[in-house]
Amino acid sequence: MGRKKLPELPIVGNQRKWNVIKVVLRSLCLTLSIADIAELVAVDYSPSDLEYWPTVAYPILSVFILWDVVEFVVIIARGSVAKGVHPGAHVGVELILWLGTIFTVTSQALSADWGQLAGFTTSPTWAYVALTQFIILSLLGVLRFVFFVRACVEVDRRKKDRRLQQLVFAIQEQGRDPQAVPLAAFKKARELDHVSSSTVLRALSRSTSTTATMDSAAARTSHSSTVPGTPRSSPEERDFAYKYNFPIATVPELLESGVHPEDARNQKVLIGAFPR
Repeated sequence: MGRKKLPELPIVGNQRKWNVIKVVLRSLCLTLSIADIAELVAVDYSPSDLEYWPTVAYPILSVFILWDVVEFVVIIARGSVAKGVHPGAHVGVELILWLGTIFTVTSQALSADWGQLAGFTTSPTWAYVALTQFIILSLLGVLRFVFFVRACVEVDRRKKDRRLQQLVFAIQEQGRDPQAVPLAAFKKARELDHVSSSTVLRALSRSTSTTATMDSAAARTSHSSTVPGTPRSSPEERDFAYKYNFPIATVPELLESGVHPEDARNQKVLIGAFPR
């Protein structure tokens, strides 16, 4: 099953919220980076006698601005906040930027006269500007680490969802409907290193047993409508079916398998994205 056959992954879970959060944080990073460079220039060309190393921060801040601009250009070109640079590229670049920030902040901290930066100098105004620049650069390092961690999470999610897609295609090639396969089978497939033929067989065998369970559940539901006193589905099952839009007959199987409702809904979205 070639990668080129796999369609684009739909947005599931809280990824939509994170797409917006990343745009907001990246806008903040871009603004702070520009402001920090302005402060560096001011300190660098000031008539003060500060013992401070402003020029060491120019390279990392310039790369900050360049990378953030590239991300926004890609988002605008593709017309969606969800379609920026690939998370895999972000993992590598953000890690380098974070490490570069640590080096820069450490270099400035070791070269600075902290007595001057605390205001004990003939140029207290420039000392406060330099201290502000140092604090902003430290904050940018924290934000870069946040971007790095989030990129790692998204890369891991993409890998798992690709395995789920491969399983869906394999089931379709067997002439079966992926919608009939229990979500618990897809949940296990997402945790595997690859999708093998045995994975497909186990999923199809689960599908057969689940179909029989659903048929018997439907029969019990039909019988309960004519026989008074027969207990119907529990409030928990009805709430589950209503909130996550699942047929009431499949709810007991989902609850017993231990699939989290949010995971179940996300996997249903992924499976439903395939042509039938």
